[in-house]
Amino acid sequence: MLGAREYEIKLLIDEDLSPWVAQQLRDRYFVDVVHIRDRGRLGLSDREILDFAFDQDRILITANVADFIRLAKAREMHCGIVLVLDGALRRADQLQLCCRVRVLLAEELDAGRDMVNRLLRISMSGTTEFVDLPSS
Repeated sequence: MLGAREYEIKLLIDEDLSPWVAQQLRDRYFVDVVHIRDRGRLGLSDREILDFAFDQDRILITANVADFIRLAKAREMHCGIVLVLDGALRRADQLQLCCRVRVLLAEELDAGRDMVNRLLRISMSGTTEFVDLPSS
């Protein structure tokens, strides 16, 4: 069952994760999520992807950790980035991880914290860490 705050979460999944995950999140869990492929944006640079996420007011989910940490540090503002620390996950594992992300983000919203200028590092082992970036 979705909480009221979960309806406020909008996600963009980067091309390094499966488009199937976005479809499953929409169909099974009614999450407002799109895959970069579904928006005709395959092949964009990382900077362009982050700009697109910002323009769409979406939190980006990506396994491209190093590049997006660098970009987040260089930006004045972004809508939030979820960094998947396990790069070579099967689709089912990606979906499981994204379901955890959905719950964690809803808990943050319920606590009065949004994802603007924040990163969430997450791994299949259960490790999660929220980081302000760029730091205020």
